[in-house]
Amino acid sequence: MQISLSHEFDISHDALELALLSPDLAARIATHFQHMEAVNLKSHAVTAGRLERVQVFQPNITVPPFARRVLTREMCAWDERFTYDLRRHRAEWTLEPHVKPEWRRLFRATGSYELVPLGEDRTRRIVEGVMLLNVPVIKAAAERLLVAELRRAFDAEARALRELAELV
Repeated sequence: MQISLSHEFDISHDALELALLSPDLAARIATHFQHMEAVNLKSHAVTAGRLERVQVFQPNITVPPFARRVLTREMCAWDERFTYDLRRHRAEWTLEPHVKPEWRRLFRATGSYELVPLGEDRTRRIVEGVMLLNVPVIKAAAERLLVAELRRAFDAEARALRELAELV
């Protein structure tokens, strides 16, 4: 399933990029994302013009009774791996679910993330990607739910970026 999101900000490109680079972003996202129990920063390093960051998302979810034999609440969490090139103002991201290793081959979510200046005080954020869930029977419904959750995550991030950029 394709993912394509765009947000426009009445914020300068430099201020928005500084907000994106902030180690405080994960904590801010958590305050804007009601479906998340926690968003934690696992690692954050800016070296040689690149940000390499891993954030952990733990949804506030109740696993349905029929699924509890094979699925735990912790298995609904994921790591977002994000590598941002400061020169190109572009990142690559992947999501890695906290599932059993043998189940990881059933899920793939990758994409790009770009900040585009739109003049002196405006910036567009473009997020594109692909999410694939290779589980027969529930594939289409589960992909729709996962994409909706991802959209909520990026919407929460947009609110957090606005907040952080105002501090710059």
